[in-house]
Amino acid sequence: MRTGRVRDAIVRATKEGIFEFVFEMVKADPIFVFSHDAESSNIFSAAVQYRRAKIFGLIYGFNMKSALAGASDSSYGNTLLHMAGMSAPSTSLDHIAGAALQMQRELQWFKEVESIVPPRVHGHLNKQGLTPQQLFTKNHEDMMSKGEKWMKDTASSCTVVGALIVTIMFAVVFTVPVLMFLGILTSRYAEEDFLESLPRKMIIGLSTLFFSIVAMMTTFSAALLLMLHEQSWIFKPVICLASIPITLFVLMQFPLLVAMANSTYGPSIFDRKMKRWF
Repeated sequence: MRTGRVRDAIVRATKEGIFEFVFEMVKADPIFVFSHDAESSNIFSAAVQYRRAKIFGLIYGFNMKSALAGASDSSYGNTLLHMAGMSAPSTSLDHIAGAALQMQRELQWFKEVESIVPPRVHGHLNKQGLTPQQLFTKNHEDMMSKGEKWMKDTASSCTVVGALIVTIMFAVVFTVPVLMFLGILTSRYAEEDFLESLPRKMIIGLSTLFFSIVAMMTTFSAALLLMLHEQSWIFKPVICLASIPITLFVLMQFPLLVAMANSTYGPSIFDRKMKRWF
């Protein structure tokens, strides 16, 4: 009875992401990694379902990784990869800005779990008759649709700014951001595109757009200074007024560029270098 309550507590702690408690319990007695409920086959299954990356990272330091990764629950027949194909709890995605980045994070989870499960799991059917990939597609249709709309809306607004810069500067080099955003608008928007292809285009587009804005303002300021070098009282207010909309646009879009770059090329949320602890 007491052991059963301990296992229940470990499963609840896994779902809540209480890493310290889970780690100390399974380290004291590794058999506790098999703690489960009706929806999961072990703690790693629950960690994937509730997107607890730190707890899931413990699997890299466990010498029974293949056995754990290949297990399925008795109630629904879902494997670890099926769990990655389920929709993430909203609380695990609330801190991620934009539906496209949320879709990217879900794909990162699926690909990470896919890389460690035995090959036979890829085609395993649960009791609904769905493979993990089919379950992922079914559960993420709405998120994918919202991600497509988010990417197109962002690209459209940036295309307008880029087109204005091209009109003002008359330089071929400034067409690069416009072309990148047009590439986003005309993409096929397959699931895989959200993992790296679309974010890469957005990163390049925003980076070149910011460079174009800086170059335009530098050129504008230099030209104005040459024309009004003896009337600085006119020059400074004009530059300040012209900088206001540019500054507001950069402040709104630059955090997006940083978030997308970190999500695509930054450190992984999964601790693959976890030391062997059992």
